[in-house]
Amino acid sequence: MSDPPTQAQLMIRPARELSGISMRELARRIGVSVGTMSGIETGKTMVSAERLTTIATELGTTVESLAEIVSPTRVDDAVPAFDWRVFPDRDLDPALAAAIRCFVGVGYHGATMRTIAAEAGLSAAGVYHHYPSKQSLLTAVFDLAYAELAAHTDAAAADADSPTVSFGNVCEAVALFAATRRDVMLIVLADQANVDPTDKARVQSASDRLVRNVERLVDEIGVDDPSATARAVVDLCGSVCRLDPTADPTTVARLYRQFGLRLAGE
Repeated sequence: MSDPPTQAQLMIRPARELSGISMRELARRIGVSVGTMSGIETGKTMVSAERLTTIATELGTTVESLAEIVSPTRVDDAVPAFDWRVFPDRDLDPALAAAIRCFVGVGYHGATMRTIAAEAGLSAAGVYHHYPSKQSLLTAVFDLAYAELAAHTDAAAADADSPTVSFGNVCEAVALFAATRRDVMLIVLADQANVDPTDKARVQSASDRLVRNVERLVDEIGVDDPSATARAVVDLCGSVCRLDPTADPTTVARLYRQFGLRLAGE
């Protein structure tokens, strides 16, 4: 069993919010994914003393000062309950938001750093200051997508008292993500092959993680070929992003939950 997170680690989020730095920006500064940064802040991912020192430095403080922060409530109460069916408005930086619109509108190969800058209302130099290349913007989209998918599908799987309900929840979560984050999911489906080889293994690992989690659930249900079924379910629920964008995401997600359950023989 791993050691519990330290007080300093649990105070990273309050300190970050006080400093006005977004989770994505802090993750970029210390060289981790948004998903890992989220895990560090919630205490689910253990952090080394060296990395904790780096985080404290980026927040303009010290590890000792972090440990002395007193939360106005218990840590468990300070973090609101996570509803996997709720997708709040995204707080994206202008360059990344513009890149998503351009990649969806004209495709990855049709977009340029200049057109992305114009869409963002920034100079090309302003975009390059945060993203050194169009490829870095693409990988940022994949990191964003898989971090959010992991958070919602993990919570959905845990919000159940049986493998069947857990599996149904995950089907619904993937479909709901695809319907709500339609733009990002379209990029994930269209541009996997355009990810640079240096990032491809990491992106593929995040994709495989989702499929493995679904495979584990369908195996517990007793499906004959859990691997093929898991892949079919993930592909099916992810394809929701190609449906009518005016359709109600909740209604569509519940429908695809039923489709997934039928594929698993339930």
